[in-house]
Amino acid sequence: MIYLVELMIKLLGLGWYSFRQNSWNIYDLIVVVGGAVTTLPMLAGQRSQGIIEAQKVLLTAICFKLVQKSDSLNQLFKTM
Repeated sequence: MIYLVELMIKLLGLGWYSFRQNSWNIYDLIVVVGGAVTTLPMLAGQRSQGIIEAQKVLLTAICFKLVQKSDSLNQLFKTM
């Protein structure tokens, strides 16, 4: 929920045009919304294997948000 709030604040503050100029913002949008979408069925008690695997991938991808804060890791991530 914290990441969704952060995403909404960024989107409202920057506007869509400025928001999409930074590729990290698009990454955040995809990963955070995907993580929230896969978490909702889990909270509702639906535990299919596909949802579980998708949630694992997306929640792991959220950890890569920390790469933004480190210049050397950010350069490595952009190179990949």
